Amino acid sequence: MTTVATRTTERPLYGSGSVPRRTGVFGLSIWASAFAGVGFLTSLIIGAFTNVVYGFALAAVSAVLIAPLVIRWGHRSMYEVMQLKFQWYKRVATGSTVYRAGPHSRIPGGRYRLPGLFASTTLHMGTDRLGNPFGMIYRRRGAQYTVILECWPGGDEAHTTPEKDMMTADWGAYLAGLGLPGDIVVAVAIVESIPATGYRLALETEQAITHSRSEIASQIQREAAVEFPSGRSQTLCRLAITFRATTKDRRTEPEEMAAELARRLPTAYEDLLNAGVEASPMSAEQIVAFVHRSYNPSAERELEELDILDEPHGLGWEDAGPATALTKWDHYRHNGVVSVVYEMKAPPESVFTDEVLKPLLRPHDDLDRKRLAIVYRPFSAGDATKQVNREYKDARAAVNQKSGLVSAAAEMRVDTTEQARQEQVRGAGLVRYSALMTITCATPGEVPNASAILESLSARSMLKLVRAYGMQDAAFAAGLGAGVLLGDHTTTSKIARNG
Repeated sequence: MTTVATRTTERPLYGSGSVPRRTGVFGLSIWASAFAGVGFLTSLIIGAFTNVVYGFALAAVSAVLIAPLVIRWGHRSMYEVMQLKFQWYKRVATGSTVYRAGPHSRIPGGRYRLPGLFASTTLHMGTDRLGNPFGMIYRRRGAQYTVILECWPGGDEAHTTPEKDMMTADWGAYLAGLGLPGDIVVAVAIVESIPATGYRLALETEQAITHSRSEIASQIQREAAVEFPSGRSQTLCRLAITFRATTKDRRTEPEEMAAELARRLPTAYEDLLNAGVEASPMSAEQIVAFVHRSYNPSAERELEELDILDEPHGLGWEDAGPATALTKWDHYRHNGVVSVVYEMKAPPESVFTDEVLKPLLRPHDDLDRKRLAIVYRPFSAGDATKQVNREYKDARAAVNQKSGLVSAAAEMRVDTTEQARQEQVRGAGLVRYSALMTITCATPGEVPNASAILESLSARSMLKLVRAYGMQDAAFAAGLGAGVLLGDHTTTSKIARNG
């Protein structure tokens, strides 16, 4: 008798981590617990030593004031929502939601400068030790420098499950390695889908049929080159890495930082090969091109044609912005198109496979332009140890406070933080992450349908997204992955955010 053994290979599952938070008494946040404790003690003292009615009145007032810290709208406390609304009305009243550039504007020199958070940035050039030119975006506030890598992932190739698992592990190791130097602020991975122009294919076709002797065959090739890209999209990938200057010279002299990055940059993109990603640094001209076409999609064909012909486009960083832009509460209009930016409300609540984001990343016929930016903020080795221990203690304290049946979410948080502690001891890194999703439509009438499609795709990807209300222009800039970090420009108070 011959026995045949079958072996089933299970797909590896991954966890999304836990949302950092500090739990006070009765499951409230630490700030709400502190204010509630102060209010209760004050009311008790006044009621005991003066008048009981005054004590109850003060307790009622304290409850009304603390309630907006506890009640949440979406993923924000009511105090944060009210503060955002107030800031928005202030922007509308002062006219800062409207942007005009060009010769007839107030922009110095009549330039088309980038608006908002990009206005204080400058672009510099350098050459790494392998001879590859790279662009470097300098932000004086915070002394931050951003370099951008153009990436070519392996994509949906026929990889085995162990190979996919290994590449995912190598990507995790790459992110963990970013926290080791201590001067890398953030890494932003961008996957973007835009309409295919067909210029590159047409040029290659003309070169291929140059010596053809059949006029009919040449005509068929030309027509195919025109029809094939019709209605199709091309996917572009980038990785932006932001460094913080650690010396006085590098904070004030971009040339000093360029020399440092020239030494370190090759390692940054060569290490990506282990994760199945080929990468090379983007030059200053390439950075200007993709930022400009993001604000002004009508220039996309001309920019690609110049790139194919290997001719410079002649645009500088001072002219990479739009001619007009208008920020609305729930969308952003720029150069005749409309963009809507979504932010990650919460990570997936359950485990997932390595293909969880495929519905969002795959080109869609009804979404001509979409861009997903995943923002990774690595912790240094020392800070990672403190953070995982703090999160584990807080998760345990939150479970121990409750009597009776403990919620599954609380128990899962304990398991997740315990796993993070064990993995961190074994050498894994710790990163905070968030996501920004941008869709761009030709007309305002297309926005409702595109938004409905995106919300459906995000649900299939187990990612909870919500519109970035009141900050569409800033979120659009941050979603480009060009050195704008929303966390460094937060205008709401810490108490309102963490209440």
